[in-house]
Amino acid sequence: MSSSDKVFRPLAAESAPRVACCDAVHLVTDFIPVFDILCIVSAYFLGILFHDHWQGSTGNSIYSGSNFIQAALIAALPAPFILYNKHFGSIARREDMGRLLRSHLLRYAIFAAFVLALDLFTPALDEFPAKTLLFWVMIGLALTSLVRVVVAFAIRRLKSRGISTETIAIVGAGRVADRLVKALQHSHGDTVELVGIFDDKLNNRPASTVKAVGNIADLLELGKTRKIDWILLALPPTAEKRVLEIIQRLKVLSVPIGLCPENVGTTLPYRTIDFVGDTVPVSLLVDRPIKRWDAVIKTIEDLTIGGMITLVALPVMGLIALAIKIDSRGPIIYKQKRHTLNNQEFYIYKFRTMRWNPTPATDTLKQTSRDDDRITRVGRFLRASSLDEIPQLFNVLKGDMSLVGPRPHAINMRTEERLGNELTATYAHRHRVKPGMTGWAQVNGARGATDNSAQLYRRVRLDLEYIENWSVMLDLKILVQTFGVVVKMTNAF
Repeated sequence: MSSSDKVFRPLAAESAPRVACCDAVHLVTDFIPVFDILCIVSAYFLGILFHDHWQGSTGNSIYSGSNFIQAALIAALPAPFILYNKHFGSIARREDMGRLLRSHLLRYAIFAAFVLALDLFTPALDEFPAKTLLFWVMIGLALTSLVRVVVAFAIRRLKSRGISTETIAIVGAGRVADRLVKALQHSHGDTVELVGIFDDKLNNRPASTVKAVGNIADLLELGKTRKIDWILLALPPTAEKRVLEIIQRLKVLSVPIGLCPENVGTTLPYRTIDFVGDTVPVSLLVDRPIKRWDAVIKTIEDLTIGGMITLVALPVMGLIALAIKIDSRGPIIYKQKRHTLNNQEFYIYKFRTMRWNPTPATDTLKQTSRDDDRITRVGRFLRASSLDEIPQLFNVLKGDMSLVGPRPHAINMRTEERLGNELTATYAHRHRVKPGMTGWAQVNGARGATDNSAQLYRRVRLDLEYIENWSVMLDLKILVQTFGVVVKMTNAF
């Protein structure tokens, strides 16, 4: 049995997919600074209550006025910055509660010193008696510590359900891979799952104790069905050409790619950018383009705006369905396989615009051209006005697509008798995000069929430009510009 078999729990088949990845830990911990402000402000009011009870005061407290609340807010605002611990998630996943609380106690002592300095050197807290400040600081410590205990417990629950576990694929079987596996073994193996070691040279390398289970093509295929959090290149950085070639092939997957230092697992110093398994350093080469809160915001954008547009469009869809049924025989909705995130396949929905042909489609897909005799009378209007795309709103609500993103091309679509990935190596990089109903390429004139390679190159370049520069404002800009493009009926047939 190899060392990797001993270290990591084997991954089951896709029958038990994870509902989330280790990003869930980051999303949970991102709420801590918000809770810290609420805790400090709440501690202010509780401190006053304790002080009034200590003094035996009755009626309204003199410390509940607006001036005192303003002073409390001034003191509370720096709390999230002083108390923030960027390694909280990693420590919590290792269930090291003692270290968490010690770290928080040290940071809170700095915050308490800040409050004391505010009291001594500024007039902001002059009206507060010493006992009130003492109660405030002590209660604040109790509340902020409680928040961290609760969040750590939530992370522990995520971990027990397999949500916070990092799944890792290693590329390269050799001495670096040997050290990497051993380092991950000492990095709390229950937080890491190894999907396998992949190398184009499947045989063991000299002096290697780990064996590749597949090649790069196998890893790309696995990435379509398996959630992978990290791809780690266990290759020497001197193999620059090979590393760049591997990156180009793997960038089709929406997965961070890290390069492990040759001295991983040793005590020698090295510069690190990110950590895997909480303690194993890697140099980040490629990152997931839309992740964490950006991914949450984009999902909310799709569901909210997409849901509202769907409700408004339902009567229009009903009329279109009736027109299609009257105009020609065949189904109203046409389904076709397209590529989505991580090169996975899905069925895109469109109103049928061509004469119905019940025979199976051939592997070679013929692109639609102007005056195509396959298009029906109603279909010609629907295509020119882009109304045939409306059913894709249901793809958006299902999660197969986004409102904005690279347009999904048909799987076997050819340009100049060649597939897209045969014309440009970056073609599949479009699949690092969900495809969209509209996109940056479409509002910049790259719409309709791609008759030649130059048109395809430009579309891919614009799609990748969108992926690298994504923002909510960019999405909204594209949605607004799409309306103008549709009205002009440019390059739509």
